Amino acid sequence: MPYGEGRDMWPHFAWLVANGALACLALALCLWQLAGSRKIKRELRALRRQLEEQGMNTAPVAAFGASLHQVEQNQTAAAAGAGGHADKYRYVAALAEQGVDAQGIAAALQMAPAEVGQLLRLARIKQRASGAAH
Repeated sequence: MPYGEGRDMWPHFAWLVANGALACLALALCLWQLAGSRKIKRELRALRRQLEEQGMNTAPVAAFGASLHQVEQNQTAAAAGAGGHADKYRYVAALAEQGVDAQGIAAALQMAPAEVGQLLRLARIKQRASGAAH
């Protein structure tokens, strides 16, 4: 029997059909991915258009920065107006000498009780040091 007749062609034919089916499957997968990619690009363009229509601007960010700067300036001015730490120390020491307790001092000077306690301890240390020096 000459080559190409009968059963000898079957394995070659099956191999060609299998490769053709595999190539068609790969092509279908590529087309599916391409369609998905195009859909995502359309959605992205639509979102960009929406953002442009809404007028995405940075004015709120700039306003927040200016507001934060103003708060910092107010706090600095308040600290300078209060006379700083030396005045706080003198006020706490003076009230303590009058017999006001730490809670009362904290309420009167609008300070944290822990800060008043530290300043009272410093006042006692200073008092002991000045008493020992005399």
